[in-house]
Parts: sequence; C-alpha cells; structure tokens
Amino acid sequence: MMNKIRLLSDLLINQIAAGEVVQRPASVVKELLDNAIDAESKNIKIVIKDAGKQLIQVIDDGIGMGAVDARICFEKHATSKIAHTDDLFKIQTMGFRGEAMASIAAVAQVEMETRLHEAATGIYISIEGSKIKKEETIATAPGTKISVKNLFYNIPARRNFLKSNPVEFKHILEEVHHAALARTAIGWKLYHNDVEIYKLAPEKLSHRIVHLFGESYKKQLIPCKETTNIVTIEGYIGKPEYTKKTRGEQFLFVNQRFIKSPFLNHAIKNAYDRLLPADGFPFYTIYLTIDPQWIDINVHPTKTEIKFQDEKALYAILQATIKKSLATHHVVDSLDFEQDTNFSLLRFTHPIQINSPQAAKERTYTQFKAAPSLPSFVPPKDGKSLFEDPKDNSATPISAQTVGALPHQHGAGTAVQLYASYIIVQVQSGALLIDQQAAHERVLYDKFITHFQNKNGASQQLLMPEHLVVNPVDYMVLLENEAILRSLGFIIDPFGTSTIIIHGCPAELSHHTPKQLLEGLIEQLKWNNSKHKLEPAECCIRALAKKASIPHGTKLNGVEIDALLAQLFSSSNTMYTPDGRKICIMLSKDSLATLLT
Repeated sequence: MMNKIRLLSDLLINQIAAGEVVQRPASVVKELLDNAIDAESKNIKIVIKDAGKQLIQVIDDGIGMGAVDARICFEKHATSKIAHTDDLFKIQTMGFRGEAMASIAAVAQVEMETRLHEAATGIYISIEGSKIKKEETIATAPGTKISVKNLFYNIPARRNFLKSNPVEFKHILEEVHHAALARTAIGWKLYHNDVEIYKLAPEKLSHRIVHLFGESYKKQLIPCKETTNIVTIEGYIGKPEYTKKTRGEQFLFVNQRFIKSPFLNHAIKNAYDRLLPADGFPFYTIYLTIDPQWIDINVHPTKTEIKFQDEKALYAILQATIKKSLATHHVVDSLDFEQDTNFSLLRFTHPIQINSPQAAKERTYTQFKAAPSLPSFVPPKDGKSLFEDPKDNSATPISAQTVGALPHQHGAGTAVQLYASYIIVQVQSGALLIDQQAAHERVLYDKFITHFQNKNGASQQLLMPEHLVVNPVDYMVLLENEAILRSLGFIIDPFGTSTIIIHGCPAELSHHTPKQLLEGLIEQLKWNNSKHKLEPAECCIRALAKKASIPHGTKLNGVEIDALLAQLFSSSNTMYTPDGRKICIMLSKDSLATLLT
C-alpha cells in the first residue's frame, strides 16, 4: 500500500509560504524596502516596470553583504536580525522572520548584486525557482541591488489573479508612501516605466507630506506631540474641514513601522468628536514610540499588525493628545458638514439669494428651452437595465397618461412651483407633489446613461485648458477611469506623472469648475471602492447627475416647468432617484378633502 503522507519539497514549501508573504507586486516592494531600511541605507531607488509584473528593482547604498551571506539570505528562515527567543520581544528592525527572500525566489526570477563597503569587489547571484543558476564575482557599487523579474512566472494561476496595471501600481505607491513617511531621513527615488514619479531628499516630516501628497496639504496640517512614561506621540493631523469620505490617508506608525490598528484609528477619529461627519476620515500621520518589550509584532507574516501590552492606556493617551492639538489650534465644533450621504462633491459653490425679486429673475433656470421629452430608456434584451436602481422598480411608474396631458402654453396654471423647490401638478385623481431637484437628477441620469452607452457625451470646450495636479494615487484613479470620463463628455489628457490637462467637460456641467468636478469624482470613486462597490461608470453617472441637477431655491418659469415634467414622465423611473430617494408623491382627492374636515 502506497503511503499517503509525504514530505513537501523545498520549492513547494517556499511557494506555499510565498502565498502568505507575496500576494502581489506591492508585497515584494514592501519586503525589499524593509531589507534596504534595515541595511542602514541613506538612499533607496525603486524601479518598477509593468506595475511590477515585469520588474521590481530596489537599489540601496546600505552595508551590503559578503559572498556567504548573499547565498544564505535566500534560504528559508535565514535572518541576521534575531538569534534567540528573547529577541522576538525586543525587535527594532523592519524584517526578522527570514521568509521574504526565500519566498520571492520561489515565485520569480531574482538577481542580486551586493558589495560590502570595505570590499574591493562584490558578488552576483541569479536564482530561479529557489535554485541558484549563476554566481560570480563582479565590480559593483557598495550596497545591494535586487531585481525581481517576471513575478509568478511559474504559477500562472497566481499571475492571472493580479489586477490591472493602474490598480497594482496604486498598491505599490501605497507601500512607498508607508516607507517614505516612516523614514524621512532617507532619500527616495521611484521610477515607473522609466518615468520619474518621486525624487525625495532627506527632509522633515511636514515637507515629506507635502511632497508626497501635494501643496494643498500645507494648509491642513496640525502638529501634535506628547510624551508619557508609556509612549511618545508626535506627527501631524488634518484639519476637520479637509476630511474625506475615503480611507487611505491615515498613517499610523509604531517604532517607525506602519501598522493597521482599528482600535487606535478609532481613538484618533473619536478625538475629533462632533467635528467630523459620521462617514468622514481625517488625514493623519502619527508616530508612536514604545518600548519594544511592551508590544508584539510577530502576529502576521506582513508584520502590519501589533499587539499592545496595555491597549486601553494607549487609547486614552492618543485620544487626549489629538484633542489637545485640536484645542490648541482653535478648532471648534462649529463647522458645517452637511453632506449628502452618498456624494461628498455635491456642495453648491454659489449660494442662492432668495430675498430679492430681481435676483430671482436673474437666476431663472434656462436649461429647459422647449426641450423635447427624452425617449424612454430601453433595457437590454435580458430585461435588466445597465445599472439597477436600489429601489424596486416594478411599481407602475407615473406617466403622462396617468397625470393627463401636460399644458404647452406658458402660464396655463396646471403646474405650480412652491418655495422655488417643489412643483405641484393637478391630475385627475388629485395632485402630484414633485421635488424639482430629484426630478432633474433622474432626467440627467438617464441622459448620462445614454451618453455612456453610445459613447457620445456632449462636451463644452474650455477657452483655456486647465491643469489639475493630483498625487500619484489619485492620478492612477483618473487613468483607470479615463475611458468612462471621456464617454461622458470630459476631454482630458494625462501630462507627466501627476498632472491632468482638462480641455472640456460635459455640456450639462459647463457652469461648474472642471477642476472641482474631477476632484470630486476622484474622491467619489475612491469612496465607492471602499464602501458600495458600484460599477465605476454607475458611480460617475450618479455623481454627475446629482451635481448638475437644479438646486432647491431655483425659480423656474412655466415653460421650464413643463419641459422638466415632460422629461420626467418619459424617464426610466419617475418614482425614485438613482440612489433611491423619492421624486414625487400622490395626494389623492380624498386625502386633500380630509385635511379640511
């Protein structure tokens, strides 16, 4: 009888370990940067090609390795950073498990050049499938250069699970952000497909934040600092008015190691108290310095999770420190954060004045110029619309037949506007009360859906192109969704590594600032990815429809009211907005009569 239990080969063991350590190209970048930092490097250069799928190269000027160490570093559980069990409880290096190089070598083609500073020559090693293919003495600069080529070349299934290049490179950028923020005394360079993304000299933290995320961060940084017998806290937090609805710019470091801690993140957010909306996330870069004996970082292979000896005390100290910084800089809880629960970009930049009759005349909305009603939305053959509404659409929609023929004469009196926000229409069975903004949002949503399906969004050319400068992560978000934006009417061109040139925007939004539109859409797409997981096109279309809809307080004349109603009653759903809010309600004759009895 054949034995069923067998010992695994070293290659298979390393490939299994790689499943925990090397999940995507960004995982390789993290492990190589950890090693470069531990090698006491002063300058680190990162070269990426094809979002890391083709090449990941990290070059440092650290201490380097001799021939024996260069060979042993690819062995399983080989490390110079711990020697005894007690060392696990006083770890001060970034790496210590000895898994990274062996795991990477099991799933990629790896080349390493390394040289000690005092040595005349260095050593070159080529390794593939955990086996050394070539080893020789070479002339090379002091330090170490590691090139990881064709990641997952020998595990096609793993390679097929990788996302698109913009997505994978965005994860790499996040790892570079973590390392560059953790070690501001190190100079960093990042290249992607031979294009320079970052060139950071050693600098203080505030400068590093601005150089990573943009000039706008100069205005929002609040310093915080506190020293106790348990922990030293220092860093920067963001002003509440710059809060975002997406995570991703919250950086927490313990002993210069980036960590993920929902418990401590809650302490920071809770310190803002009523200054933030329920779904808002402030920017912060906080550094905690704690005695290594009071923490355990040997929790997860990625080393981003930490156990604390006294979590409750740490929570209280961190929360008090943030509150003190906010109070010191006179941030009070009188800020207005009335935002729509779905879209943070939808604030109106021009407040509406409703007292002056002349002002009311000047702001008369003129988009509905005897506009023909939109054709009904025709769903695909499978019976499902391109984007399903959150509400049940099976209810019979209110149609032109339901409410009777609409008047075509101005001032016929069938439809009346109330408070420059609502429209009441007399129908055979009673009266229909309509929210004009919600109605227009539905009309525009259908229009943008048609633009997207036909890829023929109407554009308004700008007299002078505008330049939008964003951080590299947001730049990747825009590039990833460029085709969607173009189909809706945006005319944009990438320029360099962080600039978007805007030549035109959707005609329906020509009265809005193009830069603010795109910034809002970036934020919306990031928020959607972390929360609702809508299709990117659906997310953009909903946001644009809401942004372009006529706000409450806008007076409409009779022709405009009739045109809006005609388009609403021929829309795909007359009852609900795309995000499920009611557009109208029916007041029956009987219910009206009971109000007066």
